Amino acid sequence: MPAEFGVEGYFFRYESHFVYWRRLPNGDIGISTILHERMHQMDRFKKEFL
Repeated sequence: MPAEFGVEGYFFRYESHFVYWRRLPNGDIGISTILHERMHQMDRFKKEFL
């Protein structure tokens, strides 16, 4: 996750996808979004979550 979102998060790439996730307060893993590499554009991500 970009620092400007103010959320501690992570991502990994699986084949042609980016998976963004973060650890929830109860310890579970929460998936924020899964994007195909063609959709991996920061401006688009910002529009959806800000």
